[in-house]
Amino acid sequence: MNPAISNTREQLLAAAVDLLQRVGYASFSFRDLAEVVGIRTASIHYHFPSKADLGLALIDFLRDYTRAREREMRDQHPDVCARLLALADRIAEKCVDQRSCPMNILQAEYAVLPPAMQQALHTLIDEKLQLIGAWLDEGRAAGQLRFPGSAIAQAQLVWSVIEYGSQLARSHPDRTLHALVRQLVDTMSPAKSP
Repeated sequence: MNPAISNTREQLLAAAVDLLQRVGYASFSFRDLAEVVGIRTASIHYHFPSKADLGLALIDFLRDYTRAREREMRDQHPDVCARLLALADRIAEKCVDQRSCPMNILQAEYAVLPPAMQQALHTLIDEKLQLIGAWLDEGRAAGQLRFPGSAIAQAQLVWSVIEYGSQLARSHPDRTLHALVRQLVDTMSPAKSP
């Protein structure tokens, strides 16, 4: 594969993530993307024949990017409470200047996504829930966390707080994602003896 082609593809995907976070998937066009990257609109079709193809590649790009960060967090934070806070901080870092989590934006636009993108996003979100569920199981087994019910049910709550928190921080910058997740983690932490 030609490295220049790979580089252009990566530039297109990075620019697409930025546009997605700022205006949403449905609100940007290949023309907008071409303008950001500095190429002709027709050149984008070489890499992505349709916007749906771009969308599928974008979901794969997000999967690969987040998997690498999740491995780092697991290695750097053996304590699951600290890991959950690091996850919130990582997402908050990417949600500055009125941007939101890319997966959150895609979920908000789910009804207008092409069916193949809907399925790919559904799978990606399931993977995130499974990952968070595994972290929660690990934390409960180590005595770091307590919560009722299954780890997957709790993972859905954690995911909901993180994703909604990234939106809330857009309109209420005084309510940080870290503070919201800290509150949730505190409710799951075992009571400490005096």
